[in-house]
Amino acid sequence: MDDSAFAERLETLCRTRLGGAGPLNGLKRLSGGASMQSWRFSWGDEPLILRRMPEGLRGDDAAIDSGALDLDGQADVIESAVAHGVMAPAARARLTVEDGLGEGFIMACAPGEALPQVLLRDPAYAEALAALPKQWAEQLAAIHAIPPARLPQALVCRSPAQMLADLEARWRDLGGVSPIYALAFGWLERALPEPVEPRLCHGDFRMGNLLITPEGLSAVLDWELAHLGDPVQDLAFGCIPSWRFGRYDKVLGGFAQPEDMLAPYEAMTGERVDRARFRFWLVYSCLWWGICCLIMADIWRRGDKAGPERLVIGRRVSEVEIDLLLMLSDELADVPAPMDWPATDFAAETGVPSGAALTDAVALWLDGKVAANASGHARFEAKVAVNALGMAARDAAFGPDFRASQARRLDILGYDAPGLVAALRRDPANVTPAVHHHLRRTAVENCLIDQPRYAGLAVARSAWSQKPLTSAENL
Repeated sequence: MDDSAFAERLETLCRTRLGGAGPLNGLKRLSGGASMQSWRFSWGDEPLILRRMPEGLRGDDAAIDSGALDLDGQADVIESAVAHGVMAPAARARLTVEDGLGEGFIMACAPGEALPQVLLRDPAYAEALAALPKQWAEQLAAIHAIPPARLPQALVCRSPAQMLADLEARWRDLGGVSPIYALAFGWLERALPEPVEPRLCHGDFRMGNLLITPEGLSAVLDWELAHLGDPVQDLAFGCIPSWRFGRYDKVLGGFAQPEDMLAPYEAMTGERVDRARFRFWLVYSCLWWGICCLIMADIWRRGDKAGPERLVIGRRVSEVEIDLLLMLSDELADVPAPMDWPATDFAAETGVPSGAALTDAVALWLDGKVAANASGHARFEAKVAVNALGMAARDAAFGPDFRASQARRLDILGYDAPGLVAALRRDPANVTPAVHHHLRRTAVENCLIDQPRYAGLAVARSAWSQKPLTSAENL
């Protein structure tokens, strides 16, 4: 569907469903949205947001979790949340087949900024971030207090054991081969908490899904992962390393510490948050995100090939390998001696340019000439393409040597790759110093190809390498 036809259908929907004469103005697709699209526009004087799954793509085709709600279910939950005082933008109209716009709904457009890269760096939001842990706690307490009887029947409810089993089955279906993920599955199985009375959980409560103004939190967005479950999962989810946006030491969203949010939550609810349960859900959520990255790549392979974003996300599994090893380091016996850090400088070339050099040159050109002069979603897509080319260049330059080194280490350890995965999943005693060294080295090699500027990599280098990390070397 071209832009003019899309705008015409949306205008017809607004006229018939919202009333008024319009006009429809400022239609613009927002950046991000690997799971579904978000469009901002105004109908007359009212600013609105369209959340949609395009025609031809079903909600379950792009779901990153088997329990994810379709867009109609999301609108139902949002209506319940708004009725109980949660700061969610109200649903204004739902799409039908006759509208010809796919699945989705139109909702109110709340003021504020959602991009963590802006919120965490712009001094204008400093006071809002200082107040955010308490507001974070207030919103989660309000969500968890909604009576399940007042919620849609479609909400999934699974025990922690069921969730873990479903997650591991999904990982295996996707061809999961990471021994570090296998190690985490074993740890989680041994740390399983007892089930609790299920409450409404947002399921994706984190920086990036919150709208914030300089005055404070204005809206909670993206309800597709809402479900009935353990409220502590919601408390831990926003603390996983991938949601810290470069500020690895600020565990809560890159701006605070978990206790800054947990203490007011406990005061508001009168319920103590068990810290062992919180740790379980933190590790679970970190692993969950890694498997979601694999799911994103699988969605691309199954036919949604509109751009490279899902494949780029698929390479973020290596970030999670670093995170899991850092999280579980206290659980692993016989920590080995510091390791040599792999070198990843592009070699000087003469003669015919290599594939790595050509790919790197295209990435530099795209970043400097295209992305720098684009705006909005076009700029976002160009940056994604730059990242994809950077990964390809580093893979071409360093991947063969890294993979050969990993194969040699496995041979010395007496395992093949599936054998090590099975051994680590089965028994933590298999994590000997030599195996632990292999896991650390493999995680570092993978991440240096995929995300060399990932903040967790700098933390790992400081903790694991022969030479302490200096500020000048901070990746």
